[in-house]
Amino acid sequence: MWDFAGRDTAIDLGSATVRMHLKDRGVVCREPSLLARCRQTGHILALGVPAQEMAGRNPDVTLVRPIREGAPTETDEAEYLMRYLVRRHHRRHYTARPRLVVTVPSGMTSVHYRALQFSAYQAGARRLTLVPTPIAAAIGMGMTSSARSEVAVIADIGADLTDVGVIAFGGLVTSHTETIGGSALDRAIIAMVRREHGVALSRSAAEAAKLEVGAVPPLGRRPVRQTVVNGRDIATGMPRGIVLTTVDVGRAIAHPVGRIVDGIRAGLAGCSPEISGDLLNVGITLTGGCARLPGLDRLIRDRTGLTARLGDESGDAAVLGAGEVLRSAGSQEPPARDSSPRPHLLTTVPEY
Repeated sequence: MWDFAGRDTAIDLGSATVRMHLKDRGVVCREPSLLARCRQTGHILALGVPAQEMAGRNPDVTLVRPIREGAPTETDEAEYLMRYLVRRHHRRHYTARPRLVVTVPSGMTSVHYRALQFSAYQAGARRLTLVPTPIAAAIGMGMTSSARSEVAVIADIGADLTDVGVIAFGGLVTSHTETIGGSALDRAIIAMVRREHGVALSRSAAEAAKLEVGAVPPLGRRPVRQTVVNGRDIATGMPRGIVLTTVDVGRAIAHPVGRIVDGIRAGLAGCSPEISGDLLNVGITLTGGCARLPGLDRLIRDRTGLTARLGDESGDAAVLGAGEVLRSAGSQEPPARDSSPRPHLLTTVPEY
């Protein structure tokens, strides 16, 4: 009967991309966390990719990012985003009330906790489970379970946050959240181009340059690549294209990348001496969109002494792990009188 109300659903609320996983259907959604809102009426005009295409092209449209640092900052817009995705992918307009699992930063504050709880229940969730991102990513990659005693280190590098977690004996031993991510790299590229070339770039152009030629210095034997980006000349106001090389982008992002590595070091510093010895064998597993930056694993190895490897190339590890969490919940449902039960914060790896 509860399957008729909605399949079990997992959502990874990223600051740049929101992902959704449905039971027996897999990952059904990878949408930008963007809403396009009319300046005059305040109505939502588009969501996801259509909203991204409106950016800077329609003067009557303003872009809203309802998710910042892994938590809702615009409660009404975050509620609209989750409700739209739930109803669309469940193919129901008003009857979709699934069990919902949402990934959250390990250092989430109480204010963000209440905002996420309110948005999820208003979006139609009948039961809510919150999973720290390091645990969800470890489950999604099959690295740990409650029956294993091995140590796993996850560093999830997203758009606004770097979330580091050490998992041992089926639980989160220590964690650290640093407010730095891929968006800081885009802002650094924009600032460098404005300062040295006098050209104003859009965020999308800076992100495209980072993905195409970006690399962490020093390059070593990697070939130097180049790309052409188009922006607006600050002096004349006319369109202008400039050439950015791997050296230029690497020089611009050197400082924020260093902050990301410092955040990973801070997350490892909270381990006990018994676990610290095991870290030399297991190394660090990198997840998230910014983890694919060439040379980042080498820089982490040089500054921490631990081997770093990319464990998730698609970015779906966290949402896949959140989908696996509901397998341990069985068929238990909230009482009929309790329309909004208290959410459950998962801090251990569930048994399957």
